[in-house]
Amino acid sequence: MTFLPHLRRRVLASTLAATVALTALAGCASPSPGDEPSGAAAALLPTAEGSTDYPLTLDSPFGETVLEQRPERVAIVTASTVDTDALIAIGGTPVFAPSTIERNPWLDPDAIAGIETLWESNAGAEVSAEAVAASDPDLIVALYAYDSFDRARFEQLSRIAPVLYAEGGELSWQETTQRLAESVDLSAEADRVIASTERLVSDSRDEHPGFAGRTAAHVIVYEEDYGAAYVSAPGTDTATLFEQLGFDLPDNAARFESDEAISDEMIGLIDADFLLVSTFEDGSADYFVESPLFRAVPAVAEGRTVIDPADQKTGINSFAWGLNVQSAISVPWLIDRLAGFGEQALQASEQ
Repeated sequence: MTFLPHLRRRVLASTLAATVALTALAGCASPSPGDEPSGAAAALLPTAEGSTDYPLTLDSPFGETVLEQRPERVAIVTASTVDTDALIAIGGTPVFAPSTIERNPWLDPDAIAGIETLWESNAGAEVSAEAVAASDPDLIVALYAYDSFDRARFEQLSRIAPVLYAEGGELSWQETTQRLAESVDLSAEADRVIASTERLVSDSRDEHPGFAGRTAAHVIVYEEDYGAAYVSAPGTDTATLFEQLGFDLPDNAARFESDEAISDEMIGLIDADFLLVSTFEDGSADYFVESPLFRAVPAVAEGRTVIDPADQKTGINSFAWGLNVQSAISVPWLIDRLAGFGEQALQASEQ
């Protein structure tokens, strides 16, 4: 599995996204207002909290859709796993979700097994409106939608079921969880899981006071055709997590806000007290990590660089993937390892 250089706070089409080919379809039937889920449907969501008032209007730049009652069957049409994780984190199970969740080691396999349909969300795949409609949803979630999700697609999906929409990178993982939870009447549970995850990060920060005032950066090295990307510019999820752990961002991080690509002329700007470098298949990063320009970066020359490779069997770098799809479930899985990498780099600087 490959990540490609991506815009701030999102991973681009050939790693996550599937182009969504939509066809106008009639809306699916819903249960009568006020009916509670029963049987198999009841297992898809925990008991309603009673904090959300229905009908609930779902706003988007393309128009409004309305949830007349609490949804039971949730279809997720974004290839990023952020919104799928959010639903699972609050105890829900989607009926339709991207196959990319299978690369999320922080998810319980049973949670994945409970999903009726995993649509093929790897590079080049398309999710059709027919497939979405076949899952019989009463809520369609697109809280990490890409630029290709336009008004026509919104309107076609909204003929199937109400659509909960946000552009990719517009919401933090906390906001994504809260937005989704409100729509399914689980806001209190969302607040609980968010607070629990944030507490874990805060505890890790307290356990590592030496991170304060030190700088951190993350670079992903793709195949040579795509180059390397600086993925911790200000405002990215990775940068936020660094800062929550107590690290500062290097001054040069702002140089990569508009373009994450690291040209030869920019390699010297990736220096940090803690430099994390993620790689993939064996040898695919040699053009970068073995280059004289990279080796001359002070963090590299002085041993303050941690190179984290992909799993040799799968080619997936789950840690790099997780930093790009942060959620209430992935962050607890990420935080100890990220702190451990930071400790490793800073210890090297003290030797």
